[in-house]
Amino acid sequence: MARANGPTVEQAVQRALAELDFAPGELAEDQYEVIILVPPEEGFMGVGAVDAFVEVALTDEAFDFFGPEADEQPAGLLEDEYEDDDEDTFDPDETPEAHRLRAFLKRVLDELDLEARVRVTERPDELYAEVTGEDLGIFIGRRGQTIDAVEYLASIAVFPEPQDRKHVEVDAEGYKERRRHQIERVALRKAQEVARRGQPVQLTPMTAAERKIVHVALKNRPDVVTASQGREPNRSVVISPAP
Repeated sequence: MARANGPTVEQAVQRALAELDFAPGELAEDQYEVIILVPPEEGFMGVGAVDAFVEVALTDEAFDFFGPEADEQPAGLLEDEYEDDDEDTFDPDETPEAHRLRAFLKRVLDELDLEARVRVTERPDELYAEVTGEDLGIFIGRRGQTIDAVEYLASIAVFPEPQDRKHVEVDAEGYKERRRHQIERVALRKAQEVARRGQPVQLTPMTAAERKIVHVALKNRPDVVTASQGREPNRSVVISPAP
């Protein structure tokens, strides 16, 4: 929960969501609740104006995350040879794969008309790209849908042959880490509910990576067990009392 003020209710809400580490457009309106503590007043000729003061709280729907729904990819993004003209972030010692990932992401950002920096970190089994900038909500997408799709396409663009493919992870302003913590909090809260009531609880549909977060977060609890059920993209985790 967070509180914030602003000239309008909308601006106050966006400031409160920023306090909760959510970028503009990252959450749908049904994923948070707004209480207007003080309504805005325009005053007379600018005198006596009062800012809106709101309280924003997340709902369970804020954790209903979806990944990419299809394997289709824009041919233009995969066929071109990417040139990276961002000299500030170009590392002459990086591998061709890291350079290709950086250039791919810069191309996507350019197509979205976003100004952002891309930093690529190379690990033995992974390429990790962190995108930083302002107004990255459109890059992240509703419930992380866009950034998940970009990550999927980047993996194909950088490693066309599956046998050569490393894990590729793309994050923007720490969104993925915040999402992981949110899922863990929901999982722990629901596990406590299951243990208290003795009845199973089904979580909202999640991607495979998000379901893994739930399984790992609860694997050491002796009072509950987890299992995935359903078919993609509606596959979800069920938390049940331990037998």
